[in-house]
This record gives sequence, structure tokens and C-alpha cells, in this order.
Amino acid sequence: MKIGVVSDTHDDYRVIYRAGGVFRNAGVSAVLHAGDWTSPFSMLKMRRAIGPGVPIYTVFGNNDGDRYMAALRSREAAVEVLGEAALLRLGGRRIGLYHGTAEVLLESMARSGMFDVVVYGHTHRLDIRRVNGTLLLNPGEACGCATERKTVAILDLETLEVEVVEL
Repeated sequence: MKIGVVSDTHDDYRVIYRAGGVFRNAGVSAVLHAGDWTSPFSMLKMRRAIGPGVPIYTVFGNNDGDRYMAALRSREAAVEVLGEAALLRLGGRRIGLYHGTAEVLLESMARSGMFDVVVYGHTHRLDIRRVNGTLLLNPGEACGCATERKTVAILDLETLEVEVVEL
């Protein structure tokens, strides 16, 4: 099972459509967004880009301020908003999803032994490493606003191999 991983889209609709196209073409079974959509309307753009039938899971980032509207738009876009952090079970794996605003919490998640994978964002920096046997994955920033590098990732849940895709 392959899943799409994205973070920090920050209302860049062109990037959202490109990311959705990458995930659709890769045939992912689900998409994880690690927060900082910024505007809840971005969820609708992602849904249009990916198409129906592929679950999209997300957590709030520090720039996702309008949570009431996010709840409304997420229902309309069929995006499951999981709060600040979540444990997902996909493809036989335990996946932690967290924006990453508190580094101590992020490291604690990775070291806890509760997760096979922890997906995060916030730093806008691509990060693929193992911590205490847990794959820690930050797909980098989709928006390219901090690093000028626009990236997403495709994660194979069987092998835990990560493919980074430039947008």
C-alpha cells in the first residue's frame, strides 16, 4: 500500500493541484496532510485534484486558525480532520500524524515505540530518518515559501521506502 504525504501547502493552489496529480498518478490508497493548509478552502482543491474515493487525513498546523470553517469545509471535501495529533492504522502500520510544532512531543512520539512511522511538517525541511526504530518523515514544504523547494512524498507502507517528488 502506498500513501501520499504532504505538508505546509499554505494556500498555494497550483501546488495543491500538482501534489494531488502526483498522488493520483501514483495510485496512492490514502493521503496524509501534516497541517498548515492555511485556508480551509484548500481542502476542496486537494479533493478535486485527487478525485473521489481516496481518503485524506489531516491534523491542524499552527497556521490553520479558522477551525470552525475547517470543520465545515472538511466535510464538504471529504477530508478527515483529526485534531492536533493522531494515530492512524493503515496498511498494517501504526502511523502518527502531527504538525510538529513542539519538537519535544515529536521526539517523544518517535521514541515511544507506539508508531511504525511518524509523519510531521512545520519545519519546511525534508527529513527522513529513523529514531528508535520508528521512521520519522517530514515531506518538506509543498509551498516552497521557505526553502524554494516544493516537495511531497510517497510512502510504501510495506517496505517503508520513501520516494520524494519535486513539484
